[in-house]
Amino acid sequence: MIKFLSLLIVFFLASVLYVSVPASAGELSFSWGEGSSRWSFIETGESTPDAVRIGYIHTSDWQWSFVDDHSLKVELEVGAHHWKDAVLNESKSGVFLNPMWRYYIPLFDQELYFGAGIGLAYTNDDEWMDRELGSRFLFEDKFEIGMKLAERHRISFSINHYSNANIADVNHGANVYYFNYAFRL
Repeated sequence: MIKFLSLLIVFFLASVLYVSVPASAGELSFSWGEGSSRWSFIETGESTPDAVRIGYIHTSDWQWSFVDDHSLKVELEVGAHHWKDAVLNESKSGVFLNPMWRYYIPLFDQELYFGAGIGLAYTNDDEWMDRELGSRFLFEDKFEIGMKLAERHRISFSINHYSNANIADVNHGANVYYFNYAFRL
């Protein structure tokens, strides 16, 4: 847990330095979800591991507007994740940095959005559940659908895939399904 908190502090300081770049107010995000592993449920009788994530979302000034208020924006996510591992009976912690492309569509005075991004992640172990990740340095692919509510809140569902992109000899990869909530600071 100490490693997780120290990694969180390092990434928070890095995000503060990035935030000094002119842009709109950032958002604090909280995510919780589960990894996918049929083996862990069959062997241990437990559901898939819990995953939590805390991050900061920084929206850049760049925006492409088209088709009556539809817009495409670039947003940088930085933060830390913590994965419970029921199979190995230990927890994994790490950090992530992921630039996201989000397409916003107005809907009933709110904004529906779709997002995709490929970023970097680091975790303190190269095994999680029954998956051998092959490396502690990973790529994070994130696909998301969500809604911005009352201009200060955001809820979404995302599928995050972690793998080493075949840089290492072993690359089982892992998926985490997250429910995300964020609010503008």
